[in-house]
Amino acid sequence: MRILFVSLFLPHDNAYHAGGRFVFEVIKSLSARHQIELAARFEEGEEALAESVRPYCGNVYLFPYRSCGKRGPLDKLRLALNYISFSRWASGIASSGKYDLVQLEWVESGFFFRKNSTPVVLDAHDVLSKPAERVKTQSKGISRLVQEMRFLAMTGLERRAVKKSDLVLTRSEYDRRYLAARTGCDVKVKVVAHPAPGFSERRFPRGPGSILFLASYKYRTENVRAALYFYKNIFPVIKREVPDARFIAAGYGPTGEMLSAARDDPSFVVPGFVPHLEESYKKAHVFAAPILTGGGIIAKILEAMAAGLPVVTTPYGNEGIEAVSGMDLLVADGPEEFASSVIKLLRDDELAARLGKNGREFTQKNFSLERIMADLDNIYSCLKK
Repeated sequence: MRILFVSLFLPHDNAYHAGGRFVFEVIKSLSARHQIELAARFEEGEEALAESVRPYCGNVYLFPYRSCGKRGPLDKLRLALNYISFSRWASGIASSGKYDLVQLEWVESGFFFRKNSTPVVLDAHDVLSKPAERVKTQSKGISRLVQEMRFLAMTGLERRAVKKSDLVLTRSEYDRRYLAARTGCDVKVKVVAHPAPGFSERRFPRGPGSILFLASYKYRTENVRAALYFYKNIFPVIKREVPDARFIAAGYGPTGEMLSAARDDPSFVVPGFVPHLEESYKKAHVFAAPILTGGGIIAKILEAMAAGLPVVTTPYGNEGIEAVSGMDLLVADGPEEFASSVIKLLRDDELAARLGKNGREFTQKNFSLERIMADLDNIYSCLKK
């Protein structure tokens, strides 16, 4: 098949967020059996990163967007306008008539995409209305009204993207049911999980008392909220019991508030983008993922489990993964319970080792790249018929 991938973020082998790395792996794998082309947005300065995906694509079309650091209302407006322009631009490429299938990566890619007769698959990495609804529920006063309007707008745009697609992919069965209920399109929503990386057997010395949260922050406010929530509400409880504990909030684009807090507190480390994921995961003692809203599968949790790093997360964090708490990871709700679970892993090496081993085996069994690529091939075969 001739497949055009339309990606909201530039896929490459060292992408700063898990979704970009996933799309790269999908393109790489599918290129052995299909003719792939790519239309993707790229942030200023990222042009060279496209070289890693070019060998797997007949053509790579790039659409630029300006980097913004302040995240103010004007920056958000510019970003929204860029999304619209990108969708229209990608629609022009897709309208050439030379493709058997167009695959839109991320729901936002489908908001203003103009569909023609070519079948369209919408890969919903995140179900946007789900976290929007949860933020609305957690808000109060005038903020509740603002979030209600945001939720309604997000639901309408998401429904628009789904209805113009021939098939929608979600990362979990939970998300499939949620999106199908919201859009009324139950029959055309399928599950293709996020693959866990195949890390090596290499080992690194674990830093005593080191608690890791690794995420992309620059365009993901939910990750900023999670990191700061842990630092302000959970980490102080841990420090009272484990004084030498360190919290490492690693990842691309940390905010000024995160960097400022790290300058004032040597036990809070904000290193920014880390190129060697395996080493980062394997050097930590515990992975803490205090997910407050949730979207699709939380890929950062799968990565930590695949590296053999014991995980503590919230019910939202385990929602799409469906691992067994106490066997594959620990699920905790509320600051005190979350802190207690992290402390337990920092103090009990046997428990930490057992959860790390079980977590890795769980991802190998349920989230292998081979299994997920086989699911995609089956889906494409059905669409072709």
